[in-house]
Amino acid sequence: MILERIYDMALPRLKGRTVKEVRIGLELMAVELDNGLIGVTYVLRKEIVHACAALPQAGKLIGMPAELLAQGVLRGNNVIVVALGLAVLNAVAPFDELKQSNNSRGPDAAFAVEIQSTDTVGIVGHIGPLIANLKGKVQRLLIFERDDGLNGQVYPESAEPELLPECQVIFISSTTLINKTLENVLKYCSKARDIVMVGSSTPLYPTAFCETGVTVLSGTKWLSSNREAILNGISQCASMKQLIKYGQKYSVKV
Repeated sequence: MILERIYDMALPRLKGRTVKEVRIGLELMAVELDNGLIGVTYVLRKEIVHACAALPQAGKLIGMPAELLAQGVLRGNNVIVVALGLAVLNAVAPFDELKQSNNSRGPDAAFAVEIQSTDTVGIVGHIGPLIANLKGKVQRLLIFERDDGLNGQVYPESAEPELLPECQVIFISSTTLINKTLENVLKYCSKARDIVMVGSSTPLYPTAFCETGVTVLSGTKWLSSNREAILNGISQCASMKQLIKYGQKYSVKV
């Protein structure tokens, strides 16, 4: 399981660390550690459904050992607990060891891999900026989303086994790690030459994705110097589009 690999890799970096701050908004959540490192993940609020979103540890998260909160990725029984754990892992990602993909157009996910006009491209998760960038530039653009409230050219999750094998390039929202669907999605990407993990939740641990089919991780390092803007923005329901100026985008090869 990919999350288990990431947790094991992060564990040495979590030793002795504690949680300094937690912010959970309607779009994003953030965890800040006592050494100032910040991790951000997406809030899958539509997947809470009728389950209680209240956390048993509410009021006790500040000062908690970071390792304990990170265990949510392994033992979490709802998307909030898993996302909090992933935020901790994202905070301590090995940014000092990462090498950006060589691309003159920058580290944005849309430019992370070579895309040809004859390609069929799949996007798992309705990622607006990515869709806007690719629309009209490829032969066929297939968008998949769990949310049945979306209309138009969006396919349901149930269409992935049939249509993903037709794609040469596939972008996958890293929220699939939070709802534990990533491994199943990857099974259907059998003919893709490139698979890119994308979004605020992307854990930048390339080694953890070896032999999974994933070729690029496109995520963000959140700058401690911007902590107030990041934390206050999340508390006020800021979106990724509004907050990205406070971070540094990365696209790294697996």
